[in-house]
Amino acid sequence: MKALGTYIFAGGFTLGVSKHFDVEAHFESKPGLYKKTFKANFPNIPIYEGEDDWPRKKFKNKIDFVYCNPPCAPWSNLGGAQKGAGAWRDDPRIKCWRDSFNLLKELNPKAIAIESVPRVYSKNGGRPMIMELTKEANQLGYQVTHLLIDGGFTGLNHSRKRFFFIATKYNLNPYRLNFAPLPTAGDVLKSFKEEHGSDIGHLMKLGENEKPYLKHCKQGESLRVTWERFNPPETWVRGGMRGGVKGRPQFMKWRLKEDAHIPVIAGGFYIHPTEDRLFGHKELAYMAGFPVDYKWEGPPSSIGSQIARGVMPPVAEYVARIIKESIEVKDKPLEEHMIVDFRKQPEQESLI
Repeated sequence: MKALGTYIFAGGFTLGVSKHFDVEAHFESKPGLYKKTFKANFPNIPIYEGEDDWPRKKFKNKIDFVYCNPPCAPWSNLGGAQKGAGAWRDDPRIKCWRDSFNLLKELNPKAIAIESVPRVYSKNGGRPMIMELTKEANQLGYQVTHLLIDGGFTGLNHSRKRFFFIATKYNLNPYRLNFAPLPTAGDVLKSFKEEHGSDIGHLMKLGENEKPYLKHCKQGESLRVTWERFNPPETWVRGGMRGGVKGRPQFMKWRLKEDAHIPVIAGGFYIHPTEDRLFGHKELAYMAGFPVDYKWEGPPSSIGSQIARGVMPPVAEYVARIIKESIEVKDKPLEEHMIVDFRKQPEQESLI
């Protein structure tokens, strides 16, 4: 079976999908750092850049599965969500959703999956858009599944809650997951060392103003909180474009708890639970389900963002697997629209 991806960035979604489908191409918006990383790992998959130049006719009726990872910033807590509940409507990146969804009509695949953050499905987020697309997909003859899922249940080494809009020609059975407790940070780091030794790769770097406070940062504590213990408010100096406090660490830098699971990876910000350093890029890639030998192009400081921005490979493999099974089995859809929420372990009765 054949697949085609849109807005795939560094290739995590394709890593998982390619275990079940032959990936024919990527449709992207413009060249950038992610393209270099993707080509280093998938040199034979062509990339078509610029939505107006996507060769839709070339792939019409030749693709089984379209998988998409449009920008999530319009709904992310770090992006458009800060501008208000309805700000997403005016965000130009919403067009990426429409361009991806329109491939249902333009390519006539058997299935499509579009990923985003859960807030796209909230009442104050993008749910009106999701329901509009659901109605359109139903009219085109597709069953639609709104899948909310924690990637940790797919074998991912950290907790990552996401939303998938999935439209399929056939009935989808999204129930084969592992609901065992997620591994702790200590477990993951031990496994990494046993499998890959001491080569942790490029270290994610701290600012010079942050280094003196690192040894005082407790497990489960933000480096910003540590800094504030030593720098009371009356000593703060504000400056910069946003009027921030000079010298204060970013709020996203936390020391992981050794005996707790790893929270969602949003970049190379986490501090090692027992060593006074950020993680090496190979450790970070391992946490995110990438092969440790995956090739990352660009400056080392960009790798954390490249890892975090996209669909994690184990989650992608799960989505591709259940979609491939639906195409193979060819069961008639049981209903036009269903909601499946696996952001936490369900009661056993709900799986029957």
